Amino acid sequence: MPVTAKQKNSHIRVKQFVTDTAGHKMSVVIDMEEFSRLESILNLIPDSEAWLYKNKKALESVERGLNQAAQGKIKKLALSEL
Repeated sequence: MPVTAKQKNSHIRVKQFVTDTAGHKMSVVIDMEEFSRLESILNLIPDSEAWLYKNKKALESVERGLNQAAQGKIKKLALSEL
């Protein structure tokens, strides 16, 4: 069962963004206190879902599929043909 943690002012406060030469955000600088908060939030993600974020190739595939679905580039799968 998915878990949602919501608190007032639950956003992680970022001190500074690190960007590449094109201006894309690559990483952030945060206080240790914020890191502890972030770590506790990440611990709420169940292992059955966390693996996806650790597997870059699988995550990119899911994101690609979601983008295709949003653009209507999907078709019905006939399970009998598998």
